[in-house]
Amino acid sequence: MDLKEFEAYRSPMKDFYRGKIVFLTGGTGFLGKLYIEKFIRCGVSEILLLSRAKKGKTPMERLTTILSSEPVFTRYQEDPELYHQKIKIIDGDVSKHQLAISNDDMSYIINSANIFLHAAADVRFDESLKESVETNIRGTSEILKIAEQAKALDVFIYVSTAFSQCNRDCIEETFYPAKFDPYKLIELVENQTDEVSFEVMGKKIIEQWPNTYAFTKSLAEEVVRRYTDKIPVAVIRPSIVTTTNSDPIPGWTDNIYGFNGVVVGAATGTLRIFHINNDYRADIVPADMVINGTLAVAWYAASHRGEDNIVNCTVADHPLTWGMVRDEQLKWQNKIPFLGGLWITTYNTTTNYYISEFLKIFYHIIPAILFDLALRLNSQKPRVLKLYRKVHKFSDVLRFFTNNEWNFRNEKFHKVISHMTEEDRKFFPCEIDKIEWKEFLAQNIMGLRMYIMKEKWDNLEQAKKQYNRRCMAHRAILVIWYFLVAYVVYNLLDFVGLMDVAKGWYADYRK
Repeated sequence: MDLKEFEAYRSPMKDFYRGKIVFLTGGTGFLGKLYIEKFIRCGVSEILLLSRAKKGKTPMERLTTILSSEPVFTRYQEDPELYHQKIKIIDGDVSKHQLAISNDDMSYIINSANIFLHAAADVRFDESLKESVETNIRGTSEILKIAEQAKALDVFIYVSTAFSQCNRDCIEETFYPAKFDPYKLIELVENQTDEVSFEVMGKKIIEQWPNTYAFTKSLAEEVVRRYTDKIPVAVIRPSIVTTTNSDPIPGWTDNIYGFNGVVVGAATGTLRIFHINNDYRADIVPADMVINGTLAVAWYAASHRGEDNIVNCTVADHPLTWGMVRDEQLKWQNKIPFLGGLWITTYNTTTNYYISEFLKIFYHIIPAILFDLALRLNSQKPRVLKLYRKVHKFSDVLRFFTNNEWNFRNEKFHKVISHMTEEDRKFFPCEIDKIEWKEFLAQNIMGLRMYIMKEKWDNLEQAKKQYNRRCMAHRAILVIWYFLVAYVVYNLLDFVGLMDVAKGWYADYRK
């Protein structure tokens, strides 16, 4: 997207954001970084970024590191002051009461903020129920309390997930009745004295959901719903978020969660067997489509306050299957190989859980033991078996989403897009049906190689040569393996034959 062209044009959406003050949570996360870049491009007056100290770094130190290291901030190297002047750090923590914000900062937010964008969440699927409740439910409640007091509020935007209602087959663009009262659950968390017993009880509470993340996001939506008659609210539910399509740069990401992890695992020869139904829809959405969709629905909600402005951001209109993804990306295995790979790409799939668990022994465990043995013999620390423990944990988390399918409705999202001008559709692209999947999947691999594996393009030829050598080694190992199997089978059959002969002799002797 041409930056000068974007800055020069005028439109209803861009005019809505120009000069506004935005209170943003989750700004140091994957989507948050993209929100910051897009808001600055839109000409907002200020971004009030909620951030906390982490790993010995102050919020300002964290921000400076992020801005200077991530290529998604396209103008930082040439104009760092543009970012620092626009971003004001609000020292706080989304999991704490009143977000642990100082009185002065709280006063400034209430008196100044026009837009509240709540993108922060605890996205770890295996997190304890207590911590998920504190961050995802209570944190949302605390932010809404502040938004309700804001004196110049245009809209409150909540970034949820399409899987918040994954206990249903068909998911409409509406608020659903909550299975539990979110405020009673918050009270239960705050008053519990035996955390172990609480977590045991929690497993019973969330049994209709695959993890604490999806469960707490569903209750966070209920918290948001209770404010719809008090403030203008917008909710966007993206499905599996992956690398960017084009805005501001193609193929960018900063993590290997979800789909990205599967691609990296397969491309590096680490993930060799995966439990997945290749006939099911792969509900992956590019991150920039989520960003632009969020800004579109927020803009629409600000002027349509009487509607339930909740939209699903999924591939319902432009589906592809996991099998299509697999076949398309395997085409690139020897064209864009990863230099830091463990082995060649050998991505096998099965719909049967027990078969996948059995094959892990041969595809993962035994090779890992052999690799670690080789490392030990070379006086290096063994690490591959430890790596596979993480791979298996990651696979277990994804199994629910790769072996189930949902009917996501998106009529409301279409309605929002229909109100956008032609210019806004160009500069805030969020029409999923316009994605060229083959091109996107190629960009996805290239982006993961560049931004996750940190591999430069000048080593591509070296990576190809290494990949070809490993292919020859792989074939040689297969030949040896099949020869050994054939040898064992032959000898077993020969042994059985000898046994039959012996039995014949014995029978003759008895006669």
